[in-house]
Amino acid sequence: MPEKMNQSPAEMLNQNAAVAQNAEVPAPVAPTAPAQPPQRQSYAEKVQGLTIDERNWMLAKSKAAAMAQLPEGFLPQTYTGNPGACAIACEMALRMGVSHLFVMQNLYVVHGMPTWSGKSCKALIDNCGQFAGRTRYRMEGEEGTDNWGCRLIGVDKLTGEKVEGPKVTVKMAKDAGWWDKNGSYWPKMTEMMLKYRAAAYFARAECPEVLMGANIDYEVGAGDAEEEGAAHA
Repeated sequence: MPEKMNQSPAEMLNQNAAVAQNAEVPAPVAPTAPAQPPQRQSYAEKVQGLTIDERNWMLAKSKAAAMAQLPEGFLPQTYTGNPGACAIACEMALRMGVSHLFVMQNLYVVHGMPTWSGKSCKALIDNCGQFAGRTRYRMEGEEGTDNWGCRLIGVDKLTGEKVEGPKVTVKMAKDAGWWDKNGSYWPKMTEMMLKYRAAAYFARAECPEVLMGANIDYEVGAGDAEEEGAAHA
C-alpha cells in the first residue's frame, strides 16, 4: 500500500489558496444606466414632409395654445380661453401677413359667422398690395343733408386705373335702418361712419379676397351701435 503523505498546516493553506484561485470568478455586472426621458422633437423634425399650409397650421395651433392662456382682458371675449378661435385667427394672420392681434381685435363671431369690423376694412385694403400707395376717401354732397356721402378711391398698381368704390350716403343709412338704431353712432359721428362703411363697400365690391371669405359687420346687422360693439369687446 502506498505510503500516506502527511501535509503541514502551511502546505494545506497554500493548496486551498491555489484551488480558490483556479475557481471561476463571475463576471462583474455592469451598472444599469438610468432610463432616459423621451427626447422632444424639434420643429424641423415635426414639419418634415408637410406642405406650407400644413406647417402654417401647426405654427398657428402652437401660438394659439399660448394665447388662449393669457389672463382675461388681454384678448377680446371671442378668443379668451378659446384655443380653437385663437388658432383660426393665428392661421388667418399668417396667410394675410398681418399681426395676430390685429385679426383678433377686428374679427369676431356674429351668429356663428366670422365677421370683420367695418373700421378694419381700410387697413385690409391698403395692406393687400393691389393699390398704389394708400386709398383715399372722397366726401361728396352737402354736409348736413341726406345726400352727403363718401366713397373710397384707389389706383390699381398694375394698370394705373382709378378705382372708385360705391358711394355711401346719409340717406342710405336712414333707409337701411342704421341711423335709427338704439345707441346708433350715425347721428353722433356721421362722417366717420360714412368713411367706415365706404371702405367696407369698397372691400366687398373691388377686392373681396382681402376679407378671406368672412363677412363685414354691416352684412350681419352689426357695427352701427354701441350695444353691438360691446357684445364683441
